[in-house]
Amino acid sequence: MIEIQAKLLRGPVYFVQETVQCLITLKNIPRTNENGSIPNGSISNRKNNVANNSIERICWANVQLHCFCTVDESQIDCQRIIDENLDCKLINHNGNYMKNKRNSIAFETYSSNDTSFHESLVRGERGIIIYASKPKILFCDLQLEPHQSQTFIYTETLPSNLNPSYSSNRLKYYYKLSIGAQRIGSPIYLLKIPIRILTVDGFPSLSTNNDQSNGTENSLNENDDDIKSCTSTNNSLTFDDESKDHGTPFDIALHRIEYLAGHRIPHNFNITSTFGKVAKFFIFKTVYRLGEDIIGLFDFTEGLVKCIRYSVVLQSEETIAERYSVSSSSTTTKSRINLANHTRFHECCLNMDQSPMILSIPFTLTPSFANNLISLKWNLHFSFVIENNQKQQNSTINLCTETEDGIQTLAPRQLNVQVMTWDFPIKIVATYPAHVAKGFQMASIGTLNI
Repeated sequence: MIEIQAKLLRGPVYFVQETVQCLITLKNIPRTNENGSIPNGSISNRKNNVANNSIERICWANVQLHCFCTVDESQIDCQRIIDENLDCKLINHNGNYMKNKRNSIAFETYSSNDTSFHESLVRGERGIIIYASKPKILFCDLQLEPHQSQTFIYTETLPSNLNPSYSSNRLKYYYKLSIGAQRIGSPIYLLKIPIRILTVDGFPSLSTNNDQSNGTENSLNENDDDIKSCTSTNNSLTFDDESKDHGTPFDIALHRIEYLAGHRIPHNFNITSTFGKVAKFFIFKTVYRLGEDIIGLFDFTEGLVKCIRYSVVLQSEETIAERYSVSSSSTTTKSRINLANHTRFHECCLNMDQSPMILSIPFTLTPSFANNLISLKWNLHFSFVIENNQKQQNSTINLCTETEDGIQTLAPRQLNVQVMTWDFPIKIVATYPAHVAKGFQMASIGTLNI
C-alpha cells in the first residue's frame, strides 16, 4: 500500500503572484493483518506475503491547480462567459451547479481504463474551468521498497489576473490543487486540496518584476522607455522607498494592505429627517481588513428628533454585469443587484446622549473586488426608528416621575414612529492569510492510500 501525503508549506490561503509550495511524500507501507503483524502460513503463502510486501511501483504522479466557476444559469448567461473566454471549459453541464463542497479535502477514484489525468480530475466537479495551471509530472515509474519514502516538492506561481475565492447564491469561484497517481492495473486516484485566493486592490499591476517567475519574459524595445518610467513612478508613489527593493509578493501585498487600511481619517455625518436633525455619526475610517472591528459613535445631544432604536448591518452588494445577465423583458438594474446581510449590531438609544457602535467583520467574507462579470461592494446599512410626530414628542416619550429613589422614566406602550434608512459605503481588504485559514478551518494536509 502506498500512502500519499500532501502538505501546503504555507497554509491553504495565498495572495495572487505568490508561489504555492506543496510537499508531496509517497511511502510504501507493507500490508499487515488486524493484529499489525505480517500473516503467517505455509511456505508458499510466506513467499506470496513477501512478494505482496516487497517493492511497490507507481506509474506516474501529476499535479495541477484549477479554478472552477459555478453560476446560476437562471440569472447569468453561462454560454456568454465561455464565448468571451476561449480558455474556459464547461464541465458536467447538468444544470445543478451550486452543490459543491469547496473547502473539504476530496478523495476520488476513477476507472482503470482511464489514463487521462485532465479528464479524470474534472469528474465530480461542476461549472466552468476558468483557470488551469500547466500540469506538472512529479515522476514516472517510481519504485519504493517497504517502509521507504520519497518526497517531492511542487511549486506554482499564481498569476496576477486570478479572481479571488468567492461564494454567493448566484456565483462561486473556488480553487483546488489536484494530485493524481496511478499504479499498474489500478485506477487513477486523486487527492484534491482546496486553497483560497486573496486579491489586493492595486497590488497585481504594481509587481511587474515577477512576470518572469510565471514563465513569461518581458520583451521591451527602445520605444518602451516611457512605459518603464511610468511604472517606476507609480511604484514609488505607492510603496515609497520600499518599492525599489522589490520584496516578495507576500511582503508587498501586506504592505499594500497596511497602506489601505492603516490610514485613519475621521468622518462625521449629520443624520436628519423631515422633522429635523436626529443625531451626528462619527466613524474613524472607511477601509477595513478582514477580522477587524468597525467602530463608530452616535451623538444624540444636538438632535431635535428622538431616536428610539437603531441597527447597523454589514451588507454586501453583488452586481452582475449587464451583458452577462440573462436577457428578459423584466430584467432591470435592481434584478442584477443582490444584497446579502452578514453581521448586525442594534441598540435601544431612547434618552441616550451617546451610543457607541461595534461591528465585526468575519474572516470568511470576500474583500471588495470587481471583474468583467461581477463587482462586489460593501455597505453599512443603517436603520433608525424615530418619533414620527415632533409636536407630541416630549409629552409622549419623556414620561418621568419623581420617586423616593429618584427620577423614574417609563416608556409608553405605543409610539408613533417611522423608519429611516441610510447606506454608508465602506471598503474591505484582505488580511494575513493565516488568519483567514483559521476562520475557515481549512486543512493544509491531505492523505490518500492507494
